[in-house]
Amino acid sequence: DTYYGHEETSKICSRFVAHTFNCPELLPAPPSPCLAVAVALPPLPPPPPSIPSTLAHFVAYALHRTRLHASVTFTALALLHRLKTCFPSARGSSGHRLFPSAFMIASKVVCDDTYSNKSWAVVGQGLFALREINQMEREMCAYLEWQLNVPGKDLRAFEAEVRRIY
Repeated sequence: DTYYGHEETSKICSRFVAHTFNCPELLPAPPSPCLAVAVALPPLPPPPPSIPSTLAHFVAYALHRTRLHASVTFTALALLHRLKTCFPSARGSSGHRLFPSAFMIASKVVCDDTYSNKSWAVVGQGLFALREINQMEREMCAYLEWQLNVPGKDLRAFEAEVRRIY
């Protein structure tokens, strides 16, 4: 099973991120060196052959590897929705960067005992160095102005709506 038993949820997440941020569901090819200079964030390295290129498979691996409760997954999507609400014109070059940032933060907000950022680098399947994981977390928290909690009632309504639409 290439989705590790998480096909439905990983596809929902992938469609949500791709639709919300108008970004591809496939891992983008690395930009040419002349384009990389103009981008503030470092470009994604080409994926090793073992890394699935679809966002749904990437998310499925993260869900499998972390074994976190579904509330963490939907809190991550709620944080991404909040980010889009704060910055309506925001577009994403890669859901492979957006989802793990939000998932990591959601885990830290929802769970008492959570993973270290070094562990999140493993969950990211080697796409991101530890310093990038740290940077992604800091930037997303700053963009969200540290408004990271999602009340339970709001989360349940949000999850139901996301499941209905995506």
